[in-house]
Amino acid sequence: MKKFLFVVSVVCLTGALLCPNVSAHYLSVNADKYFPKVGEEVTISLGMEHQFPAKESCDIEKMEKMYVIGSDGKQIDLKMIPEGEKKLVAPIKMKFDKPGTYLVVAEKKKGFVSKTTDGYQPKSKKELQNVIKSFWSEGHAKAIIVVGKPSGNAAQKSVGWRFQVIPSADPGTLKKGDAINAAVTLDGKPLDTEVSATYAGFSTEKDAFAQKAKTDKGSAKVELSSSGVWLIKANHSMPYSNPEEADEYSFTCAVTFGVR
Repeated sequence: MKKFLFVVSVVCLTGALLCPNVSAHYLSVNADKYFPKVGEEVTISLGMEHQFPAKESCDIEKMEKMYVIGSDGKQIDLKMIPEGEKKLVAPIKMKFDKPGTYLVVAEKKKGFVSKTTDGYQPKSKKELQNVIKSFWSEGHAKAIIVVGKPSGNAAQKSVGWRFQVIPSADPGTLKKGDAINAAVTLDGKPLDTEVSATYAGFSTEKDAFAQKAKTDKGSAKVELSSSGVWLIKANHSMPYSNPEEADEYSFTCAVTFGVR
């Protein structure tokens, strides 16, 4: 099988901070170019913060995997490399050798996270004392990269997670002033919840979003009021199946893309 991209190198940076695994932080996949030319170098990085764009990456031990889905539907895994003393995921440089729309996906490890009087711990409620609240956490993030001309259905690709945010259109076909619908699903069914959206440069404040909208039958409209890099995010919580282990499920998904 011919690969549709090749990884050039991993860029190591210093001075980044460990990303704590708390509910207010969210994972994002970021690119320095969302509309590269065929063969042009693109740097992909992770973020895990309260704001967008994030400045710090995430602890590699908290990550499950990263991969790319091409316009032809084929998937290629990306190797994550730790950097620095904190073992953060280093940025990855790559080139795409075919035109089309690509989806870069990063998945966190699923597991328990409990808030205690001594801070957050990656354990279930029954393994700890002085627990304030305990969660089963699942989360992933994805970035849509349009190389040359948009093609294929990678932008609308389901990646198999229980909780997902899926855009209704390929961002390569949109421009400033257009709108995009974000479908939110849980176990493959439409979910009514809140969707948050923002763009790079809107605010540097924590948890600040340009728009928030309630879904109707699992879909929310986002007005693309600015050109540049956008993020659409949704969270959902519900009672955990075994209350002796955790109080709630905690789901998070974020999608980043460019708007011309």
